[in-house]
Amino acid sequence: MSEDEVEIRLPEASDAAQLLTLLTRLQRESDTFTLANADDPISVSQEADQLRQIEHSDAHLLLVASLGKQLIGVLSIAPTPQGNVGELGLAVEQAYWRQGIGTALVDEALYWAQSASSLEAVGLIVQTRNVAAMHLYQKMGFVRTSTPPETVKDDAGKSVTAVEMVYPLTNQN
Repeated sequence: MSEDEVEIRLPEASDAAQLLTLLTRLQRESDTFTLANADDPISVSQEADQLRQIEHSDAHLLLVASLGKQLIGVLSIAPTPQGNVGELGLAVEQAYWRQGIGTALVDEALYWAQSASSLEAVGLIVQTRNVAAMHLYQKMGFVRTSTPPETVKDDAGKSVTAVEMVYPLTNQN
């Protein structure tokens, strides 16, 4: 892989420090990307342990996009309380938007969800003001659910409208 090609891959425990740095950068540059537990930071060794655990899960997925040795994007799928639905989260550094990186991450994640996961669907909540993300998810086959739009708080505490979207996996294997 050349230094100017973006690679979509599973992160390794040795990526923990760089992944935490990427997540901090992503949170700073976008008001539509929110980290759960952002007020309770974890150590590099804790992140490395989590990466090792995720590696062996059929309900969790973490992918990174790297350009050379630099991480520039991340995608996660984590099980929801329903257990059979995974919640997708996606973020790419702003300098790399609209270059197909988000599409490549989602495409790889949906392949995993269909072929290797125990999930029946992948869902997400997206802010309606994030038009590019809504277009990406629709292009990839996600559909809006019948759940009415909800109001969520962005990182600045501002109320914004968000909708739920889902990609059903049942009967697609």
